[in-house]
Parts: sequence; C-alpha cells; structure tokens
Amino acid sequence: MLRYLFALVPGIILFLAFYFMKSGEANVLLRDFWRISFVYLVLALMVTPIITLTKKDTFAPYRRTFWVLAFLVAAAHGIVYFYAEYIYQKTFFVLEHFKALDVASGVVAIIIIAFLAITSNNISIKLMKGNWKKLQSLVYPLFLIAAFHVAFASRFDSFYMITIGALILLRTFAYLSEKQMVVSGKTSAKVTRYRCVPCGWIYDEKYGDPDGGIAPGTRFEDIPDNWVCPVCGVGKGDFIPYEDAYEEENTPATVVTATLLNPTTLELVLETEKKFEVIPGQYGRVALKDRDGIFYRSYSVVASMDKKLVFCIKLSWGRGGNTLKRIKVGDVVAVENIYGSFVLQNSIDPKVFIATWTGLAPIVNMLRQLPNEDKILLFGVQDAASLFYTELLKNIPRLTTHTFLSREELPGFQHGRIDISKFHFPKESEFYMCGNPAMIEKTIADLKAQGFTKIYHEQF
Repeated sequence: MLRYLFALVPGIILFLAFYFMKSGEANVLLRDFWRISFVYLVLALMVTPIITLTKKDTFAPYRRTFWVLAFLVAAAHGIVYFYAEYIYQKTFFVLEHFKALDVASGVVAIIIIAFLAITSNNISIKLMKGNWKKLQSLVYPLFLIAAFHVAFASRFDSFYMITIGALILLRTFAYLSEKQMVVSGKTSAKVTRYRCVPCGWIYDEKYGDPDGGIAPGTRFEDIPDNWVCPVCGVGKGDFIPYEDAYEEENTPATVVTATLLNPTTLELVLETEKKFEVIPGQYGRVALKDRDGIFYRSYSVVASMDKKLVFCIKLSWGRGGNTLKRIKVGDVVAVENIYGSFVLQNSIDPKVFIATWTGLAPIVNMLRQLPNEDKILLFGVQDAASLFYTELLKNIPRLTTHTFLSREELPGFQHGRIDISKFHFPKESEFYMCGNPAMIEKTIADLKAQGFTKIYHEQF
C-alpha cells in the first residue's frame, strides 16, 4: 500500500500544476486526467531501462503499480468525458461517438490498460504463467494507441513531446549501455546461463528476470528458491547449465517406427547413437525441426531398450504436433538428454497410479518395474475410441485397471471423470499421478482430505 501512495505523488503534483495553470478552462479534468494517465504509462515503460542502467531491481514492483494507477486515472478520464456528453449534449454512449477516431482509440487504450491493471498481481502471474508476459507485451501497442488518441484529439502539445522524448532517450541510452558492456567483454566472461528443461527458456545473469523480481546480474544460485520459470512456471530444479555449444551436443536419433495408437496419440520409437539411462517416469527432451528451425519438446518415455527410446505423444495443433504428424520412418531428429524427478519411491508401500491421456506414458514404465506387487491404475480418456495400450496393460502382472470414459457410457467402464471417492485404498498407499492439471489438483485435494500424504505427480 505504501508503494501505491508513494507512486501517487507525481500524479497529484501534476494534477495540481495543470489545474492552477488552466483553471479557467471547462475541460481541465478531461484533458489532465489523460495527461496523468499517460505519465504513469511512460513511467511503467521506464522501469526496465532504469533496472538495466542501475543493475538493481528496486523499481521492478513499480511497473505493476504504474499499470494500476494508469488505469484508474484513464477510467476517470473516460467517466468525465461521457458525463460531459450527457450534461451538455444530453447524449450518453451514442454509437456516433465511438466512430470518432479520438473516442475509439481512447476506449481501446482504456480496455488494454484495464487488462494490464487487473493482472498486475502475483496471483495472476502464477495462474497465467508464460501467458502473463505475453499479456504484458500489450503495453507497446497501448503506448502507440494512447499517443494516437492524443493526436486524434488535436492535443499533441509540448508536454507530450517532452514526455515521449524522455522515454525514447532513456530506453536508447540503456540499450547502448548494455550493448557496449557486451562488446567490451565486461560481462560475457562471467555470464552463466541456465536452460529450463520443459520449455527451453534461458535464464541469463546478464538480463535477470525483472518481471519476476530478479535483477540483472543476479547469479542463478542466488535466486530465491520460490522463483519460477516465467514461461512455464517450473522451479529452479528444472533448470540445467546452458553453454553456447549446447545445441551441438544433442545425440542424433533415427525414427524406427511412428505408429498412431488412436487418431490423436503417436507412439514414436527412436534409435539413438548412444545409450541413455532412463529411470521409469522420466522424460526425454527431443530436438525437432521444421521450416522455422530447430525447437525442443519434452515427451515421457514409455520404455527404453539398449539404444531405443519409446515415447507416447499426444498430437496437438501446436508446432510439435504438426511436425510429428509428418514424421516418418528413417527421419533423423535428436535427443538432448533424459530428465525428471517423477520416479518411483524406494518403498514397499501399496501403490496407486492415476493418469489421463498420454499421462499414461510414464506410468506404464513405472508399472513394468513392479511385476511382483499388487497395484491399481485409474486411467481416464474421453471415449472408447481414445483408448490405447489396452493389451499392454492387460499383460502387466498383478495390475487392476479401472478405466474412466468421460463422454461415453459403456459396460465394463466407469462413466465420468476420475473420482477416487469410489475406491478404498490402504492407509499407507503411495499415489503417482500424471495428466491433466485440473484432474491432478482436484485429486490431490481429495486425497489430502482423506489423510493421504504420499502423493507424487507430474502435469502436462
């Protein structure tokens, strides 16, 4: 709260200055509210270059504070405008108003500012993960639209020229300063980079993660343990050292088979040039290539035999799915390495496995490691046409399988989504889950409510 009160100070000073300078004008509030909102927008855009120049993240939290204040003042600007229309012209929210470029651009700007303000909190960052940064990039078109609004309203005076000029000069100076440091070699010798295994985002000490509260120059080992990847939301434990020649260290792999288990599920068998040690439950990071270049995707390992790796992959409409839909026997891809801490615990406790869709892949590899133990599998898909590995599961010794069909009722199957309330599990049971995040969150809550604590999971 103190941060917001402190950030209000420049707005109050500007408002008082504008008011007393032009107190005789009837539309003083209308114009000045927008000027102040524009100042907060510019201040938000100044935070990053200030952090770059000072190498301190002290001002990082103010970026979100400025979004909120920019929205509040812009909203006041809009309220004053429509109130004036109602008082003086006896019209309110008339379509003809919105056809005017100044009004249309102003409304669009306020809507964008509203989105930035509403999501300017830690809860939104955790919920949106990588999409939060994408949403924040709307500030750049917002800045242009706000400037166009001023121009369309014929209010582009020296105040806006000075404000925009100051922003451009600051960002340019920060860019040139950072570039000079890189060219002179002052930072490159000490830079350590770490790659996020699930999504490929690279943490660079040189840049840090200002949006996540990590200042440029912060060593990876000094980052707080509760920090998460700004793209996919995983923790520090899923980052590995990254070197310039890292891409060249991938192991070539030839496609042995590419079999559709159902219309949207692919079993991909790769033969690699070297043998990878795989702990059941782990995943492999595969380098694929399309016309836009090389990219990486992580897929769970169903089985590994000598130099062969078997993956079970759900074909999405994304880049990875589109590439795999065209893959054929003999194609060459690459495997970066095998990762993951979602593995069986060394215990004799009863084990229950829960999976949806291709979350079954790591589970199958685990089940095979327990041929002499009783075990339970709860497996969920939409309908019978979506099932796969049915025969494989039947051949796993001492396995009891309960299959859920969420969109179809058939004899021999459970109808609906996976529901653990229908079962009674031994008190010391361990639970291993992989699949839809919503299913995992609900099941974890239900298990904890029943007193279970040994819960291990992985989402996709």
